[in-house]
Amino acid sequence: MLIPSRNIEEQGKIVRILNKVQMLIEKEQIEGYDELIKSRFVEMFGDPVENPKGWVKKPFLSMGNCKNGMNFHHEDIGIEIHCLGVGDFKDLTVIDNVEELPKVSLNKMPSEEYLLKDEDIVFVRSNGNKALVGRSVAVYPSNVSTTFSGFCIRYRKTDDAISVPYLLRVLKMDSMRQKMAGRGANIQNLNQQILETLEIPVPPIELQKQFAAFVHQVDKLKFEAVKILDCHRPL
Repeated sequence: MLIPSRNIEEQGKIVRILNKVQMLIEKEQIEGYDELIKSRFVEMFGDPVENPKGWVKKPFLSMGNCKNGMNFHHEDIGIEIHCLGVGDFKDLTVIDNVEELPKVSLNKMPSEEYLLKDEDIVFVRSNGNKALVGRSVAVYPSNVSTTFSGFCIRYRKTDDAISVPYLLRVLKMDSMRQKMAGRGANIQNLNQQILETLEIPVPPIELQKQFAAFVHQVDKLKFEAVKILDCHRPL
């Protein structure tokens, strides 16, 4: 077998090109997983605003409660704690490794209402970029003390008739995001008055669990694809 001879510079160029091609393939695959989940949701439940399957609807805030995030001061010092801010949302659906979140300094430990718990959903409340307002992520901090910034709103579910994986996908649907659209001139805002107007279709909990199991399987495939993509990123 004859191997074409290339100098080291040419070999490096070829490797870089192949890595870029692989990254494009993996990125497209990851986006495909997201579309797969969205398609499955529509197939099982329909659009949440149109509610074509006629599920019983409940007001969003009747199934949980909200809390605006904390405001911080540069002079605060004494306690360092992980904090979820607008810049940490990205395109994520779930954050389960809060130790990767940045830390803020506080004079004292926040009260319980400002500490995130497993299955809390956090929204972007205010931002100069209207596209970011209303973006949501489910958080699973486990036993790691974690708070959230004043540009966010925390929602904590209290109704067992609704599951977080299902509810999160409802909130991410385009039609529901439109209902949460801010009305500011420069900085756009989402507030509890807007969230109070949302009505959430509530299908049978077993159907919600089936969807959650499907999401879990797809997320595992997506996680593997992300790991491969990270391996091909340039150092």
